[in-house]
Amino acid sequence: MFQSYRSLARICWACLSALVLSLTSAVALSVILQPSAAETGPVILTTHDLPPYGSVQADGSFDGIAVRVVSCALDAIDRAFEIHVLPWKRAQLEVQNGYADGFFAASQNARRDAYATASAIIARQTWTWYLLKDQILSPKDPANRLSMLTSSFLGANMQTWLRRNGYRTTDFPPRDTNALLEMLLAGRFEAVLANNLVMERILDTRGVLSEIRSEVQQDKPLSVYFSNDFLQLNPGFLAEFDAAVPDCRDAEAASGDINS
Repeated sequence: MFQSYRSLARICWACLSALVLSLTSAVALSVILQPSAAETGPVILTTHDLPPYGSVQADGSFDGIAVRVVSCALDAIDRAFEIHVLPWKRAQLEVQNGYADGFFAASQNARRDAYATASAIIARQTWTWYLLKDQILSPKDPANRLSMLTSSFLGANMQTWLRRNGYRTTDFPPRDTNALLEMLLAGRFEAVLANNLVMERILDTRGVLSEIRSEVQQDKPLSVYFSNDFLQLNPGFLAEFDAAVPDCRDAEAASGDINS
């Protein structure tokens, strides 16, 4: 009888082992065959209203030189995408906190590099100082860094740069470049640092070019910052995107709206 029990135990153990192996194989197959949401869903990008790079048009659409290059590159690699327009600081936080896959158009800095990776250049940018016409001091002179009150706008890489380079600046920067100009014209700041294309369009629209002078600080090209988590789930994505960007930038340059 004891022998019969041992035989029965061996049979039950064999059946149980086969069942576990079958279930394990099924789970493994499910994991292999089930693609991640990041690979199948649309790429979620955030940006802000910043003409000429991207802005709301009269017909309600969102368009601009950076928007067109990014859209062109994603279409070229056959990836669906969504663009969400937000205040610039929030646009970056959405990616940092894992609610979006990338943000643009952004210049490189160490804080962004900690959680995301910059793509190939999608548009050019020159950081430029703007001052009232009668301002004789230069913010580029190191001797004036503490004597002149300076600013860029909230969430801008330029604002971080000002602080890190010892400039006297505000703890409450304005929300955007329009507000930045308003405060410069009102005498609230002695010099402001802005994107040249953005500020010059605003100056021209407002008809105040004659009241302002400028000094070039440095070139800071713009890219898409893609979340490192997104890139880990999508190996090869960044290489494909970057490979598509030059042709898209060339096409945009040919349109006369962007300087490659």
